[in-house]
Amino acid sequence: MNRAALLPALVLTLVLCAGGAQLATAQSEDSAPSRRPGREVSLPPSEVRDTFFAYVLGIVLRGVEVDIDNAEMRAILTEFKSKLNVPFDLVTRVIQHSDEDSGERTISLFFNGAVDIPIPFSLLGYHPGILRSTEEVDFRVNRSLYTDPKNPTIATLVYDLSLSGGNVLVDVDDWICYLLGNLFDKIEVRHIVFFNYEGKWIGLLEGRGRTWGKNMREYFDFTHNGIIFPVPIRLDAMGAEMVGAAATSTAQVSDPASP
Repeated sequence: MNRAALLPALVLTLVLCAGGAQLATAQSEDSAPSRRPGREVSLPPSEVRDTFFAYVLGIVLRGVEVDIDNAEMRAILTEFKSKLNVPFDLVTRVIQHSDEDSGERTISLFFNGAVDIPIPFSLLGYHPGILRSTEEVDFRVNRSLYTDPKNPTIATLVYDLSLSGGNVLVDVDDWICYLLGNLFDKIEVRHIVFFNYEGKWIGLLEGRGRTWGKNMREYFDFTHNGIIFPVPIRLDAMGAEMVGAAATSTAQVSDPASP
């Protein structure tokens, strides 16, 4: 894997796998009913190649109510396979809920304790740091419209998962940060953003670099299941605007009939 690909893939995996793998699962007929949408929410393979991510993005885009625990998660993992190596057993519960009064939607992830594990991805057999997270992590889900300044008739729905509680840190080893400062840093995650760009579903990871103090953005192409590197100037300009707008906007827009 490209060295620049490690950070976005890692954190997108943490949040999406934790936030999605546990979102729709079979449950025992004797247990109390839980909120868990079925496979019908998945995006088609032509839009998102990976079956697992197709389901996860469907959850986020449609804003369905979810409250599911680890036992239910394990049931669905027998059907939904991801190629990414993530310790799902650390996740004990996932909730996605919209407040009836304010309409504010949140996604909360509960782990079995503070997360402190080697970065799941390796570089030539070496895991370049530690992934750290608090026991509970909360994200506020903001929906907005991005309008192309060069063509105001083109608008793109933007889904921003803004960290509102807890902490997630990609703690890359110090020597790598100093040796490859233009590619790596210890990232304090603040936003994970989903949007459509030139017919492809894109995932944007944004955070502050702890060592160098710079804002960092990395991109993942869900349609082709790969890291975007190098990042096109136009795409990164869009990403920067989307993160800034989503962080300050409370505007709500209707979900499309077909995400």
